[in-house]
Amino acid sequence: MVSNTEINANDAENKIYRNTIEPVKEFTSVRWAQTACFVLIAIMNLSAWIDLQGLFVEIPLIIPHTPEGWTLPSIAAICICAANIVPAIVVILRWWQGKKFSEIPYIYLIIIVGVIACFVLALFWQRTIFIFGRERSIWLLSCIFILSMLDCTSSLVFFDYMKRFRAQYLKAAFLGEALTSAIPTILILAQGVAGETICIQTGNSTIFEPTYTQPRFSVRIFMFCIAGIIVASLIAFILLRWTNIVTLADAADVDERKKIKSNTDIVHEESVPMVTIVKSQTSSQSKKTMSKRVFRLLLVINTINSTIAYGCLPSLSTYALLPFGQTAFYYWSVTIPIAYPLSLILSLFWKSVSTNMIIYQSIFNAFLSALIFIIAKQSPCPWLADTTQGALMIITIWFIMSFISGILRIAIGNRIKSEWIDEKGMFYYGATVQLGLLLGTIPIYFLINVFNLFIDRQPCQTYCVS
Repeated sequence: MVSNTEINANDAENKIYRNTIEPVKEFTSVRWAQTACFVLIAIMNLSAWIDLQGLFVEIPLIIPHTPEGWTLPSIAAICICAANIVPAIVVILRWWQGKKFSEIPYIYLIIIVGVIACFVLALFWQRTIFIFGRERSIWLLSCIFILSMLDCTSSLVFFDYMKRFRAQYLKAAFLGEALTSAIPTILILAQGVAGETICIQTGNSTIFEPTYTQPRFSVRIFMFCIAGIIVASLIAFILLRWTNIVTLADAADVDERKKIKSNTDIVHEESVPMVTIVKSQTSSQSKKTMSKRVFRLLLVINTINSTIAYGCLPSLSTYALLPFGQTAFYYWSVTIPIAYPLSLILSLFWKSVSTNMIIYQSIFNAFLSALIFIIAKQSPCPWLADTTQGALMIITIWFIMSFISGILRIAIGNRIKSEWIDEKGMFYYGATVQLGLLLGTIPIYFLINVFNLFIDRQPCQTYCVS
């Protein structure tokens, strides 16, 4: 028979186990859930801009095969600009519906239609239609317009969705957005340098016909890969919505959880152990003390930054890069997408950026952008044209500008999320991104396509001979 002493010893051991091992298991499961939730949010946000980002890094390969030529980036930019009608409608619906507005249906629509559009783009991007007196890439431009409607709207609803989570999970959204640039860069590196012009003499004449080097895999395969990534984003969003991963991670924002609690009036016993974690995290959150003046100033700076980085300069990429050669354009398309992820990494260590520092950075960024504009205006013969030094110069200037633009965007977003008291702050933050896109794209389109202030190069012709 078992003695009372042995029974008491076993009870003591069980008590020690419950007091030590079980809390460790609970903590481990919470940490695992928090990591999983962070990763799922990042993957979900991949669908925000990866389709258009992927398309734009493919521009060096697409341009030689389209009738639009060097004007293609500006035409694509005006498609993106016109697509802002959809975010405008969403803004009106949000104001009209008030607290009844839900961003969830829009997120489903954005991701699903994005997958379909990428498949259509992969299959038909080279097809042209004769319209308005010339061949035009209607399939390509139509898909760009559809993807633009989706991605521009995602800037609103994806950031609006982040109000449901704690402030630290906003970094996951920025990480996913940063990877929308990094992943296409990896794919284009796998493709290799292509699109370089090779001039072949036709018969015995002095006329040369251009041919172009080919990549390791086609634009079609590239866009199929992008579509697969967006499918992964859909799966991640479904897991966030229909599993208890957010609850296990205690990732819901405090205000959001109060709403849920007031609506359900249900308190589960198993949620009690989470109280300590909630208190410890909420006590460390910064107080929301941003003034209206600072809030409006940050929105204005974000608008200006978006006007330059997302509105003006992308349309000028061909005129600023191609005078230095196709290889320069290729390495630009490889290096520039890395700038935003690097700015995100810096923001992990640079927790808070002062308002004065944001102002100084925006002024310096405007100076760099002016240099790029001047170089593009000098096309087809800018400073140091057709030289390695010139290519390094323009790529370096553009990289620094993109890096600072990323720092500004992330810093402003973090400040608004953590310091502005109104939950609509992130919605307005996303809206200023689209406003900047609108303000930058339209003037540049007219300068290029109507007033013809920027001059391109024709293949197999000699330029800049002194």
